[in-house]
Amino acid sequence: MDALQATWALVLAGGDGTRLSALTRDDRGNQVPKQFCSLAGGQALVHDALQRARFIAPRSRTCVIVAEKHQEYWKRQLWPLGTRNVIRQPSNRGTAIGILLAVLHIVRRDPLARIVVLPADHYVRDEVALGRSLRDAVALTTDHHSSLILVGIEPEGTDTDLCCASCQVGQNA
Repeated sequence: MDALQATWALVLAGGDGTRLSALTRDDRGNQVPKQFCSLAGGQALVHDALQRARFIAPRSRTCVIVAEKHQEYWKRQLWPLGTRNVIRQPSNRGTAIGILLAVLHIVRRDPLARIVVLPADHYVRDEVALGRSLRDAVALTTDHHSSLILVGIEPEGTDTDLCCASCQVGQNA
C-alpha cells in the first residue's frame, strides 16, 4: 500500500492557549484558545492546520482532538469533519495524553494507520512549502518498519510584537 493511502492527519486543537491569553480575547473580553483565533487576519489557525492536513490525507482520514470545554469555539468550525473525526478530550491532561487518546481512536478504526501529528496553533508563512515537505516525509515511510520523522521549521525570529487587539474568533469559518 502506498504511504499516502495509509496516512491519517491528526490536528491538535485541545490546548487552552494560556501563553497568548492576553492577546486572544473575543469582543466580550473572554479568553479564546489561540487555535480558534486568526492572528493574521485570515482564517482561524485550526483551519490553517486542516488545510495543511489535506496535503497528506483526505478529510475522511483527518481527525482533530479538541477539549470538550471549548465546544463553543470548535463545534461550528469543525462540523464539516463529522462527529467521528472530532475527538473530544473530556479534560486537559496535556499534549501527550491528548495525542494518545486520538491515536487510540484512529488505530481502532485503522490498525495500520500512519499518523501525522499537526499542531493547530502555529502560523506558517509558506503553507505550500510545508505541505510539500509533509508529503515528502510521508513518502519516506515504508510498510516494512516503523519510523518517526520530525519535520521542523526554523523560525524567522521571535515575535514579541504580536499586535492583536482582540481575537477574531472563527473568522471566515
